[in-house]
Amino acid sequence: MNGTILGVVDKQIIYQNNSTKPNRNIFVVGGPGSYKTQSVVITNLFNETENSIVVTDPKGELYERTAGVKLAQGYQVHVVNFANMAHSDRYNPFDYIERDIQAETVATKIVQSENAEGKKDVWFSTQRQLLKALILFVMNHRHPEKRNLAGVTQVLQENDVEAEEKGANSPLDDLFLSLDFKDPARRAYELGFKKAKGEMKASIIESLLATISKFVDSEVAEFTNFSDFDLKEIGRNKTVLYVIVPVMDNTYESFINLFFSQLFDELYKLASDNHAHLPREVDFILDEFVNLGKFPKYEEFLATCRGYGIGVTTICQTLTQLQALYGREKAESILGNHAVKICLNAANDVTAKYFSDLLGKSTVKVETGSESTSHSKETSKSISDSYSYTSRSLMTPDEIMRMPEDESLLIFSNLKPIKAKKAFQFKLFPNVDHLVSLSQNDYNGTAEASQEAKYQAKIQEWEQQLAERKKQAEADTISDKEEENLQDELDKETDHSLF
Repeated sequence: MNGTILGVVDKQIIYQNNSTKPNRNIFVVGGPGSYKTQSVVITNLFNETENSIVVTDPKGELYERTAGVKLAQGYQVHVVNFANMAHSDRYNPFDYIERDIQAETVATKIVQSENAEGKKDVWFSTQRQLLKALILFVMNHRHPEKRNLAGVTQVLQENDVEAEEKGANSPLDDLFLSLDFKDPARRAYELGFKKAKGEMKASIIESLLATISKFVDSEVAEFTNFSDFDLKEIGRNKTVLYVIVPVMDNTYESFINLFFSQLFDELYKLASDNHAHLPREVDFILDEFVNLGKFPKYEEFLATCRGYGIGVTTICQTLTQLQALYGREKAESILGNHAVKICLNAANDVTAKYFSDLLGKSTVKVETGSESTSHSKETSKSISDSYSYTSRSLMTPDEIMRMPEDESLLIFSNLKPIKAKKAFQFKLFPNVDHLVSLSQNDYNGTAEASQEAKYQAKIQEWEQQLAERKKQAEADTISDKEEENLQDELDKETDHSLF
């Protein structure tokens, strides 16, 4: 099937197809024990058989339980494992740098990874500019095998930042200043790090080395030295990508965020080259969304992705998680760009009140009565029945928090809300996930032939550039020699004229 299962009402599946307006984005909130994996994530991994799928996999269980089925459905299966990089397809963020601004984006994300307080002061800016300069340098002036984070580290190791004599240039200065004046790496270096003075330079280098030291580890260096598949392929061929993210470990949060940022960008580029629509539509299922870090323009992505053929399911445990990461105003904008909102359970008052307000009010008929007694000689009683109408919440926050565990609320942007049963995968697809079970620790990424071909083309281009430089250098040497010979001849003529 092609679309998203939302729930079950009277044994009928509530289903959202790919033409849904205003978009096919779904926001799901459900805390621990809400069955979000069993009723949303796995259900729709099994159900979708046409679109490509990108799913976050916090523990690797989704790959183990569903990858065999997706292979049987004709999908190419890829794994990017930030928790265990030895059992993963490789990912080199430098492979997606085509312009200077993209080098700055990569540098920013990496520097942010050690900037826990989020301060963007002169230290942050100078580190970023230096890293940007180093990235541009290895991209344009190093062999393709060095165009990665390990190559950046090597440049820093080989070129001291301190000058041997006071007032002289350091080896790192000489490296960049030997480049053409208009070279982007030189410009980034001179306008950033080169202007730092004295001890500040050493401190910036020390901080940057601490930031990128995590990428020096042999396992991480191998993971980031090459891209086994092109991110654009997800929008071309029927692919399922499992992104395994560490549980209770945010060491690589900024790096994970960079991965998704580049994936969004690459899919948009592909769509723009294909009449503004992806050749193969893509579904994102982003479980534990807040663990992916903050995307600066996520609400804009949600607002425009439908036209490109992208649908997003954003999953959080509570609304307060989203508000803490993005702020209340931006969180509201993000929520507003999901045409469907699903409450599996409400783990706190804020979430419960939000969904209670979305449900709105209902007018209810309330029976009222009055009774009067007369104290005359003959005691008499008079009873009258009457009714009044009042407004109350369709469901109060307390009622939402006490929903049965198999029920959910479906809120639509242009339809009436529905109270539905959860779409448990083990009921809709009984025993399917047990037919083929794979182990995430047995996965070994293999480079696509197209990626190998691109790499060889880069090597040939590099060797051609070297040959042209050598030829030019030889021509310059010949020119210098010719000028020297000419000067000798002139000197001889001058000598003769003296006699």
